[in-house]
Amino acid sequence: MMGPEGRLYLFSSELERSAAFPDGPPEGIATAITGVGLIDAAAGTARAIDRKGASEIVFLGTCGAHRASGLEIGDIVLASDVSLGSGDVASGEMRVPSLMPSSIPADGRLTNLIAEGFAGRGIGTRRGRISCTLGITETDRLADVLYGFDRSDAENMEAFAVLRAAADIPVAVALGVTNIVGAGGGKGWLANFRAMMRRVAEIIDPGE
Repeated sequence: MMGPEGRLYLFSSELERSAAFPDGPPEGIATAITGVGLIDAAAGTARAIDRKGASEIVFLGTCGAHRASGLEIGDIVLASDVSLGSGDVASGEMRVPSLMPSSIPADGRLTNLIAEGFAGRGIGTRRGRISCTLGITETDRLADVLYGFDRSDAENMEAFAVLRAAADIPVAVALGVTNIVGAGGGKGWLANFRAMMRRVAEIIDPGE
């Protein structure tokens, strides 16, 4: 079974899916693992669509928030659009060629439905711009450079690849904020990812 309206829920790793569902995914809900990072997530999304089919996709994961975004640890952010993030591009030492997409909007209708689903469970969400980087930003200096370039609200490593690989299939992205982007972000993720994955997974209801 696919769950509501043929919906497929994607997770970057078994670690995050298991955190979302300590007792396993609910019966009747289709889930799949994309893989971590831009390349694996694109391949994994395409593979999941081929194997399971999907009329719409919801990517559930975690993110770091930029300090100036107003997001806080514990928030859930729904992507309005997702872009590629690069310190080299932000510094002007590299450019994204015009033939290559650098920003993709999430599906507005599906994102609204997900927001309503969270609200119905008493969980507030915020819309935000997500930047997907090749790796994890490790310094406050680079975090400031990246934020200054595109004013993205949060950083994630897979959402852009999921949207790109999904092509014409509607995609919504819901991410739990585990840390602030920059120094110490990895420790923040490790401390908070289990709780945040359980929180974003509250959107899943096999009976809806």
